[in-house]
Amino acid sequence: MGRLRLGHIVVIVLCVAAGLAVLVLAAGMRTTRETAPTAPTAPKADMVAQARRMASDGLEDANDFGCRPREGSPYPVILVHGAKSTGAVTWPVAAPYLSKQGYCVFALDYGWSNSIEDSARTLGIFVEGVLQATGAKKAAIVGHSLGGIVPRAYMRLEGGADRVAELITLGAPHQDLTEELRKSCGWETVCDELRADSPLMKRLGSPSMVEPGVDYTALGLKAEQEAASTFVDGPREQVTNRMLQDDCPLKGLVEGALGHNLETLDPVMLSYVNKALERPGPLPEGYRPDCFALIL
Repeated sequence: MGRLRLGHIVVIVLCVAAGLAVLVLAAGMRTTRETAPTAPTAPKADMVAQARRMASDGLEDANDFGCRPREGSPYPVILVHGAKSTGAVTWPVAAPYLSKQGYCVFALDYGWSNSIEDSARTLGIFVEGVLQATGAKKAAIVGHSLGGIVPRAYMRLEGGADRVAELITLGAPHQDLTEELRKSCGWETVCDELRADSPLMKRLGSPSMVEPGVDYTALGLKAEQEAASTFVDGPREQVTNRMLQDDCPLKGLVEGALGHNLETLDPVMLSYVNKALERPGPLPEGYRPDCFALIL
């Protein structure tokens, strides 16, 4: 083996030095990665605070965010008003009545004149806030008129079906919508969507009108069918449709005594709602109300 020349020795020393530098740099980088603080986790959104801001003002026995569902009534009840209205105007009788039956009752005000999809997103925030506050897994929703369509959009378009146990609607234009309905609604964005051929209504009706795991009770008046059908198509074990005059023929004979805007105040209509909420599933088909009930 020959002797190493001076040039060879210099090359070897330089290589060793370079190798040591690489090792030191790698160790430093590893130490930096191991000791670097992890990125902070984004705080969970306070949905309760957002829901409080949406809650209807001036509504007795509603929107108690400290309420906890009782045994036998596990779902908080969320009331959704219709077009050209508010929670306080629509539910002054229903809210205290349902509260006395043992339910945690909530109601929101939303920008009804916006698109139904916008309203569905707003409802979704309110639902999450109510569930977060009460600790419930699902809610029962009661909607009047447009307030029966918005929850369907929330479930279909916003993935809210797994947050809803039951939907009860009063006078909601679910299908067979007429031009008369659109004209009576007005010229707001939402009114243009309330057409039988609108893309939104087609999405809500195809391939089915109902969501798996959600029970439906659809209530209506005979006069309302002239503008749109208040009925929902679906299997009998999941859907009950009821027209008030089929059970109580004398109801509505006096013009102005009971109409679309007054049905949420009517004791018989609210007895349907309470019965549907009493047990899992939609309103029992055999249930018949007291047609002469005056006081709830």
